[in-house]
Amino acid sequence: MPSTSRRRFLAAVGTTGAASLAGCSAFDGDRPTVNTGSGLAADTSRALNDEAVSLAGDAGDLPEPPHTAEAVADADVVLATASADRAPLTRALRTGKPVAFAGGDAQSALRGLLEDVRGEYTFGVEAVRARPVETAVAVPSGTGTIETYTFVDDGGWADPVLDPLGWALVGRVPDCDTFTPESSMDSAYDYAGAAHVVGRLETGEAYAARTVASVARQDGGQFVRLRTTLHTEANDGYAVEEAGRSADLPDDQRLHSVYPNPHTRNGVRVSNTSDTTRSRFAIELTPASARARSALTGCGGFRTEGTVGYDHRCGFQWKRDRLLGSDRHYATATGRGEWRLDA
Repeated sequence: MPSTSRRRFLAAVGTTGAASLAGCSAFDGDRPTVNTGSGLAADTSRALNDEAVSLAGDAGDLPEPPHTAEAVADADVVLATASADRAPLTRALRTGKPVAFAGGDAQSALRGLLEDVRGEYTFGVEAVRARPVETAVAVPSGTGTIETYTFVDDGGWADPVLDPLGWALVGRVPDCDTFTPESSMDSAYDYAGAAHVVGRLETGEAYAARTVASVARQDGGQFVRLRTTLHTEANDGYAVEEAGRSADLPDDQRLHSVYPNPHTRNGVRVSNTSDTTRSRFAIELTPASARARSALTGCGGFRTEGTVGYDHRCGFQWKRDRLLGSDRHYATATGRGEWRLDA
C-alpha cells in the first residue's frame, strides 16, 4: 500500500480506535479517550480494498478478499494455504510482496517459505504454541529484511484471516511510554527485522508484542540487540492491569546487558525482573495512571552475541472491579523465537 494511503488509513482507524476506548465503567468515571492509532480496535480488513490479492493453494478454504488477481505475478499481496506451491510464493517475496498463510498449518508454512530465502534476508519468527494461530504473514522490505506476524486467534477478529492480514499491512505498535536507553554504539547496529505476536479477545481487549533485532558485526563476533515493545488496549468495562514479557536463552549464552532499569514514566510502571546469571530477560508493565489503564506501551530488551534462539512468553491481564470482587480477562502467548541474521 502506498505510504499516503497508509497514513490516510491509520488516521481513519485511529478515530475508530478512540471511540472504542471511550468507556469508563471500570475506571471510576475517569477513563480518558485514548487514540493509540494502532488499528487493533478497527476493521483493518478494509486495508485490502486497495490491494489485489492472489489466492494460492486450496483457494476454496480461503476468505474472498475485496479484489483478487488471477496470477501471483499480478498481485500486490499473496494469501495462501500450506498446500500452495512455494516456488511462486518465494518469487513474490523476493519481489517485495507480502505473503500470508491461513489455516492450522500457517506457522509451519511460513517457516518453510522463509527458509527458502535464508541467506538473502534477515528475519525472526516468534512462533506460538498451544494456542490457535489462523494467520501468519511475512512482509519483506527493500533493505534485505523481513517483518513477520503471528496472529493468535483469540476470537476477536471479525474475519480471522483478512482482519489480521490487513493489520500486517497498515497496523502499528505505538511508540513506548517508557524510557529506552541510548548508547554511543547505536550507529554500529543495523536493523535486521521484526517479529510480531498479535491478538484480540472476543470481548475486545487487544495486545501486540513487537520484537526488533539489530546487529553489529565486529572482529570479536556478531553482537545482537533485541528490543521488545509491548502494547495492550482495554475495552469497555475491563481496564489494563498488567503486561509482561520474558525470553529464556540457553544457559551458556551470556546476556551482556538488559534494560531498562525499573522506573515509572508517562503513567506506566516498569519492573525489570531479568536474571542475567540464568540468561533470562523479563519485564513487567503496570499502569500508574487512568490513561495507562486504557492503553499502555512499554519497552525492554537485551544484548547478546552469536546466534539467537529463545523460549518466549507474553502475558496480558485486564480487570473489572465490581461491588463483590473483581473479574479478569487473560491472554498468553508462549513459544519459540528464532532469528536468521546471516544475510
